[in-house]
Amino acid sequence: LTSFSIWFHRQVEPITFRVASGKCVLVGGLARIEVVGDTKPFLFTFFVSNEIKLHPTDATKADDFVAKHAGEMLTPPLAPGPERMEQIGEFESHTVDIQGAGWKEAAADITLRGLGWVAVTGAGKAQVKISVPKGVGISVRPPLMPFDVWEATAKYTGGRSVRKSGKSKSGKRRRGVGRR
Repeated sequence: LTSFSIWFHRQVEPITFRVASGKCVLVGGLARIEVVGDTKPFLFTFFVSNEIKLHPTDATKADDFVAKHAGEMLTPPLAPGPERMEQIGEFESHTVDIQGAGWKEAAADITLRGLGWVAVTGAGKAQVKISVPKGVGISVRPPLMPFDVWEATAKYTGGRSVRKSGKSKSGKRRRGVGRR
């Protein structure tokens, strides 16, 4: 039980990314959420521990990025990343179709067992590919917090993820999402 740690040390601060077809968001080194096919961009609001690093990237570069940065820029897994990724094993992919409910509310949540969930917001139909380690369950459900896409405390601005407030409750400046 010494290797176990609890990730939810403080209130989860959701973060929203705009993800277009051919792009993905890496959830640490443990999951990948990708928009595939001829799909318009959708908003993905991640409700995961603040300690998990989220990284948007091009889907064609994702595997190389995980191999190079797992345990460092992408956590979890913790260092040593490559050895830990071997222990985690192979990933399996699941593809789901989400029918958007418009830009004012989320259409569905994609749950990642043990990690959290992702609220999906947009208009039209999105085909989403979710890659997780074998044995990690995913499911699609009605959204728990359908209007939080516009209340998310952080957004991706293109250069890095930033919180709405530049200062923490203690008054110290924050530098990006999930950084101490």
